[in-house]
Amino acid sequence: MIYSIEEKLKVLKYGETKLIKNKIMINIRLEEINFLPEISKIIADNFKLFPQNIINVQLSSDMEDTKESFDMIYSSTVEISVRIRDHYYLKYGDFTVRSKAYCGNPTEIDKLIAGKGSIYLYAWKTLDQKSFETWVLIDINKIRPMFTEIYKDHIINKDGTAFKAYSFKYIKDKYNGIINQFNLENYNFL
Repeated sequence: MIYSIEEKLKVLKYGETKLIKNKIMINIRLEEINFLPEISKIIADNFKLFPQNIINVQLSSDMEDTKESFDMIYSSTVEISVRIRDHYYLKYGDFTVRSKAYCGNPTEIDKLIAGKGSIYLYAWKTLDQKSFETWVLIDINKIRPMFTEIYKDHIINKDGTAFKAYSFKYIKDKYNGIINQFNLENYNFL
């Protein structure tokens, strides 16, 4: 099969975009790994504040009860979305969610609307980038309707992707969606 120059360029551009996206995703994942101890502590310290509909206590089976010595099973399905932002973005004081991706792929907002995620940890790094300056835990189930509000415009990035931005005051006042936070009040975000 012979491809036109335009088709070759389209494939090349898609490949470059995919490569850039993969590098970005690797860097995001490495940052999550780097901050995992701090993220884990925030989650553990706030777990009892999480919505109770993600927690399930059920009776153990007869075999588990008689042979393994436990009567109940505590299980929890907590899908935690994490966004770690550089200190620079603290000045905006908003919660942003990607709403348009490269090549038209489903975005974070599409996945949240579809029911993915339980809790959102949104954090900003300190200037030295070694810990979190401030963070907020958000109940995604409470704010899920917010993502379909039609009056909210997309904000276009230079790379052609887009996002929607929401104030934490709006999330708190309209949806009661903030589970807990650290240091947000010092930035007048609430």
